[in-house]
Amino acid sequence: MSPRMLRLALGSVTGLLAALVYLGARGTGPEAPASADDGFDPFLAQAVPAPPLDLLDTEGGRVTLGDFRGRVVALFFGYTHCPDVCPITLAQLSRLQEELDPGGDALQVVFVSLDPVRDSAPALDRFTSSFHEGVVALTAPVEALRPQVLEYGIGFVYRPRAGGAADSTAPDPRGALGDDYLVDHTARTFLIDREGRLVAQVLPETRGDVLREALERVLGEGS
Repeated sequence: MSPRMLRLALGSVTGLLAALVYLGARGTGPEAPASADDGFDPFLAQAVPAPPLDLLDTEGGRVTLGDFRGRVVALFFGYTHCPDVCPITLAQLSRLQEELDPGGDALQVVFVSLDPVRDSAPALDRFTSSFHEGVVALTAPVEALRPQVLEYGIGFVYRPRAGGAADSTAPDPRGALGDDYLVDHTARTFLIDREGRLVAQVLPETRGDVLREALERVLGEGS
């Protein structure tokens, strides 16, 4: 499947997404209209190979999706200074990890930071220490990160917390925005099966049981 067809399958064409983000789509919280109560099905009509990721862990080691082959991956993109959806989603995933697979043999939660300038290794370790001990935090320099996450339909832009300077897409936004800025980003949890196929995407505004049911279904397949 071509990258363009994959983006269509994910419901996010890169050009349209970029236009929405850069023209002022605001906030990282639950704003999309679709929800489970509206009949939204988190599962793709057909599983597709998950776009590759080649990132760094908090020890500076290279990590790819292939390293998790044989386990179900719950993948979320965000940042440690996020005021709402990121910690809420990781708390949900941590709770489900503990309930469904406390040993981490079948499920791997992966958090990818979209704010590598502030999210240093110590910052990522501090952030993930609040959640299940098995959560893996990854990131990369913005120049390497942006094209990889766009393959998932994830857009992100740095913006001032309150008025002032314009939004920034610079690799290091601190020159324009200082240290106190927000990251507007697409928010969803991607589920990747044991074979490395992308099978579902769960929006943050869906009912809490949707993520559980989706995880239970993927974990039950091929077990």
